[in-house]
Amino acid sequence: MIRAILVDDEKLARAELAFLLRAHPDVEVVAEARNGTEALQLIQANEPDLVFLDINMPGQGGLAVARQLLDWHGEGPVPQIVFATAYDQHAVQAFEVNAVDYLLKPIEKGRLAQCLQRVRERIKTT
Repeated sequence: MIRAILVDDEKLARAELAFLLRAHPDVEVVAEARNGTEALQLIQANEPDLVFLDINMPGQGGLAVARQLLDWHGEGPVPQIVFATAYDQHAVQAFEVNAVDYLLKPIEKGRLAQCLQRVRERIKTT
């Protein structure tokens, strides 16, 4: 089972992603966060395998959250990171923080399936 946290300041975006993930029985959404601060707290509390991060959020954005997760590496396992965003211009930065994938909203079912296959492969090798 892949334990996932969804992080997006837009409730509808989180709901849509949660809906799409229901088609993948090996993925369980264990928590949802509205911003980077909540995300970091929930990641520490739940130790997920996967975090879907929006790039632009009030306060601490997704890239900042990803950088903090990499800094925590010595304190425990770092979850796989997938960015889910409406902005394509941040893709290079996303992969610099070791993201598994970069999904553009609205997320397509087939594209999400490809992304999850990458996540499964990475989890197997870690």
